[in-house]
Parts: sequence; structure tokens; C-alpha cells
Amino acid sequence: MAARPRIRRRANWPANMHEPRPGYYTWRDPRDGKTYVLGRIDLALAIFEANEANVKAAGAAATKTLAERLDAPKETVADLLLKMPVGKAKAETIRHRKYVDNAIREEIGTIKCAELTTKHIAEMLEKIEARGKMQWAVHVRSRMKVLCRRGKALGWMKENPATDTERATVTVKRRRLTFDEFQRIYDRAPEVALWLQNAMLLALVSGQDRSTVARWERGFQQDGHAVLTRGKTGVRIAIPLELRMEKLGMSLAEVIAKCRSTGIVSKYLVHHIRPNVNAPKGSAIKLKTITAKFKEARDLAGITGDDAPTFHEMRSLTKRLYMEQGGVDTKALLGHMTDAIADLYANSRGLEPLKVKINS
Repeated sequence: MAARPRIRRRANWPANMHEPRPGYYTWRDPRDGKTYVLGRIDLALAIFEANEANVKAAGAAATKTLAERLDAPKETVADLLLKMPVGKAKAETIRHRKYVDNAIREEIGTIKCAELTTKHIAEMLEKIEARGKMQWAVHVRSRMKVLCRRGKALGWMKENPATDTERATVTVKRRRLTFDEFQRIYDRAPEVALWLQNAMLLALVSGQDRSTVARWERGFQQDGHAVLTRGKTGVRIAIPLELRMEKLGMSLAEVIAKCRSTGIVSKYLVHHIRPNVNAPKGSAIKLKTITAKFKEARDLAGITGDDAPTFHEMRSLTKRLYMEQGGVDTKALLGHMTDAIADLYANSRGLEPLKVKINS
């Protein structure tokens, strides 16, 4: 089929210039098809601007020779993701990386490594941030920096374009847990799961995170101490069994004794007391189950909202209670290796006023 003949008055118009309505002009970028409005201007001015735009578009086009294109690396970002080493990462870390890698593969996986630019990465991060997923954007950017570093090591890339991107600003919405709220949730816990009170007590008195509490074995005791290895960081901690939280009125030894008093034979201190289809009596509690059941008890206690504290917030509450009590090395107890992280957990995020201490 023959092409439609061009209107005579437009015969000498520059390429990509259009007149959708009489006297109203636009220009279409041949590189991406995007249309730019010139507006209602004189025809001579529209032709001038279209000519200049065409020159700019032509100058931006690739000028590599055929031989150069044949020799250019063909490996894509998706190929590079397959070359990423696993190392000795923990199972949870590996699963998280897979989610991040899948997101990267879906967005820019077809781009050749040699042609990957900061703009490609920045646009990907902007899409994530536009959805309000600031923390996710931070994870993706961090992974891209490691990915591009690997690309340079393999000779697939000349530079790391991810380093010049901006890190998303993350605002923590979740508020801190108060001791009063802890007690209210604790009181409703038996309505959700019989083991939940034990998990909460063990977490609060010991200051340990969800994964450590869930995998706390009965045999983790040596010379009057509970010797633990934090699942997230691998830090080993020895906590005296005589450690006592005055606000709660219980010691770690008493909490452990309470966990053992269920009458169920189990390897773990916190375990299923009633059997179900997926978990027999005495089996360990899954991390997502701890999260879900804590949320149920929290909702029953009337503590709701997008900023409602999670199970993890008990670590901060532990630190704040022991700091108020005095005499406990909270930095070592929580397994923090730096003062910056220790101070982060001590921050009540405006929940409590700064207390001025004086020596009498």
C-alpha cells in the first residue's frame, strides 16, 4: 500500500514537526516517540525550533561503527545477576537478595552492562520512591552498588554508575513501645497463643530479637549464663541468669523456668503447646507466626494504627528500662558493636522526655 501523499503546504517542513490543529505545532522525538508542544507560534519559528531539535536528536544518536558494535560486550544486567556470589550469607539474607535481584531484573535486566548509566538506576529508584517504598529503594540501591562493583571486577563495566545515585531518605513511622502497652498486650496474649506470653517475657528481660528468642534452646546455659548467638549478626552473648528487670519483677532465670514449666517436651524454650496441622507440640515457633500473633494480641489490646509498635520494639523498651534501672551494660546485652546503633535503640523517638539526672 502506497504511503499517503504529503500535504503540499507541509512539503518543506522539517521531519518530526506536526500540526495537529491549525496554527498549533508539535515536535516528536524520533528517539523515544515522545511529543513536545511548540504551541501557537509563527510557522517560521516552529520550523526553526524543529530543525534545531532534529540536529540535537541526530547528534545524540550512537555513532559507533559496525566493527565497534560487533566487539562491544553483550552481557546484560540479568547476566551479571547470575554471576553474583552467594558466599556465607545466612538463609534469610539470601532470600532477601532474591527479592531485590528479581526487582532489578524486571526493571533493567535487558540493559547491557557496558551501556548501564546512572540515569537508568536513578529512574528505577525514583519509581520505587514514588510508591512510598523508601526503605526498599535503599535496599535496591545498595544491591546495585555491589552488583556494579562485581561488573567492574569481571571487566563488563568501566565504572560503577550506582555510586552517584542519591540514597532515599527513610522516615521511621513505627513508634516505640511503652511498658504500659507491653502489659496490655501481655494480658491479651493467652487469647491468641499460649506460648506468646513466654516469648514476650523472654524478649523483654533478655533484650534479644525475635529470631534469637524463637531459636533459644534449653541447653543454652553455661556457668550461670545463657550463652546465645544472635541469628542476624552472629554476635555471641553471655547473659547472667541473675539479670533482673525490676520494673517487671522477674529475673532471666525465673523467665526461663516459666518457659520450661509448660509440661511439653521440647528442645526450645518457646514452643508450640497445642498441636496443629503444621506444627506438633514442642516444635519451634516460626518468625512470621510470632509477628502475626503479637499483632493479634496488640489489636485486642486496642493498640492499632500504621505506627503501632511491633515485637521488635521490645528491644528498645528493654534498653530504656534497664538504663532507667541502672547497673546493666545494655550495649553488650543487645549485642550492639557500635555506640551509634546503641544510641539508636535508646532513642524513644519523642515518646518520653529526656530525664536530667543529678547526684544527691
